[in-house]
Amino acid sequence: MKLYPREFALLAREIVNNEEYQKMKSIKHHHESVYKHSVSTAYMSYNLAKRLNLDYISITRGCLLHDFFLYKFKRGKGLRIISAPFIHMRKHPLIALENALRHFSLNSKECNIIRSHMFPVGLPKSREAWIVTFVDKFSATIEYSIRAKRRLMANLFS
Repeated sequence: MKLYPREFALLAREIVNNEEYQKMKSIKHHHESVYKHSVSTAYMSYNLAKRLNLDYISITRGCLLHDFFLYKFKRGKGLRIISAPFIHMRKHPLIALENALRHFSLNSKECNIIRSHMFPVGLPKSREAWIVTFVDKFSATIEYSIRAKRRLMANLFS
C-alpha cells in the first residue's frame, strides 16, 4: 500500500492485509486493480468524513469493502455487451457484502455502504453511504478518463 497517513493505514490494516482481500490486486478494474481503486476511494471518503465530522471509521471500512467481489467483470459478446454491466451493477454489491461478512465483523452502516454504493440499485441510508456512492462515481469517472486517454494516445501513435 502506498504511504497513507498513519491513522488511515491503521484503520485499513486489518482489511488490506487479509489474504482474500489481497487477491483484489490481480483483478483489473477501470484502468487499475480493484485493490487500488478500493483503497484510493476509501482514502478520499475517509478524508471527507473527517472534514465533515462523520463516522470516518465506518466509512473507511465500508468503502474498502465496497468492491470485494473477487472476480473479473467481463462484458461478453452480442446481447451480453448490454446486459452484463447491468447484471454486474445489481449483483456485485451483494457479493461484496457476502464476502465481507465472511471475513470481517461489520456494523449496519458498513453493510449499507457496501450494499448501496451502486445507487439507484441500493439506497444509501447514511451520510457516509452517500459519500461513498459519490466518491466511487467520481473515482470511476477519473479512472475511465485515464484509460480512454491512454487508448486515444496509443491509437494516435500506432
